[in-house]
Amino acid sequence: MARISFSLTQIEYIMAINKYGHFAKAAEASHITQPTLSMQIQKLEEDLGVKIFDRSKKPIIATSIGKKLIEQFQLILLESRKVEQLIQSYQTHDIEGELQLAVIPTLAPYVLPTFLPLLEKSHPGIQLKIQELQTHRIIEALNSDEVDVGLLVTPLKIPSIHEYPLFYEPFSVLCKNNHELSNHKKLKYSELSHSDIWLLEEGHCLRNQVLDVCALKKNQKVKAKYQFESGSLETLKSLVDNYGGYTLLPALAANVIGNDSKLVNFERPIPAREVGLIYRREHYKRDLIEVVGETIIASIPDKIRKIRPKDLDVIPV
Repeated sequence: MARISFSLTQIEYIMAINKYGHFAKAAEASHITQPTLSMQIQKLEEDLGVKIFDRSKKPIIATSIGKKLIEQFQLILLESRKVEQLIQSYQTHDIEGELQLAVIPTLAPYVLPTFLPLLEKSHPGIQLKIQELQTHRIIEALNSDEVDVGLLVTPLKIPSIHEYPLFYEPFSVLCKNNHELSNHKKLKYSELSHSDIWLLEEGHCLRNQVLDVCALKKNQKVKAKYQFESGSLETLKSLVDNYGGYTLLPALAANVIGNDSKLVNFERPIPAREVGLIYRREHYKRDLIEVVGETIIASIPDKIRKIRPKDLDVIPV
């Protein structure tokens, strides 16, 4: 059998088509003309003796053999980038490079403002490109190489993804000063009602964790005069402070509350969420990811860093 040859450039073109499902869009993203990209793909398919893409479909999709080849091409690209990263680190004698980071909305406003200045000071050679995405989108983006690492709530226990736990974030109840829950020194799960709770909208993992704490079924309707589901914890905090009802807040979001609101803690074990980084197991930027993780931990308040897991009831995602 003749030796099969292909270039990394051809593989990058293959990955672009697989991502965009369109030759013109893939060519634009690759900064070449569409005829050049088409010619390279056609040449590769002829050399391999297989069709990688079914061009009759709109958008273009990979054939059955194409899907298997793309999985291997993705590994080849990752390994080649590891080599580049090793050479760069050796030449500069410092950890530097670009990292695509995705953060869930219930962490981004509370972690980034303290984490970014610390990272800039300690590792100025690291450039971050940051997106705010929900958990399911971060997983999709990792699998398609749109992002390198995600900051979210773990554990997810996905075989192809490595998890790097960072810290635990306990929950407390935020209610208006005159709310019945405000009279408690410590709360039990069973003392939470379903009548006036404010929730995040569908898609947020924190919503499901809150429903678990409150023993409220995911398809059960909250009995309240007004029903509103938000994508922002800050909106929920404002609703509680100005209108009433209650919500559950993770510790970082509970740092600042309104004058008419009160935080009530839970009895031990305290409900909490585990926060961590996730990335593909074979990722070539692992050194950068570990630095980001260490810096995030350093940016978290001491009272949260020092929380002992044995005092917590870590709620599954």
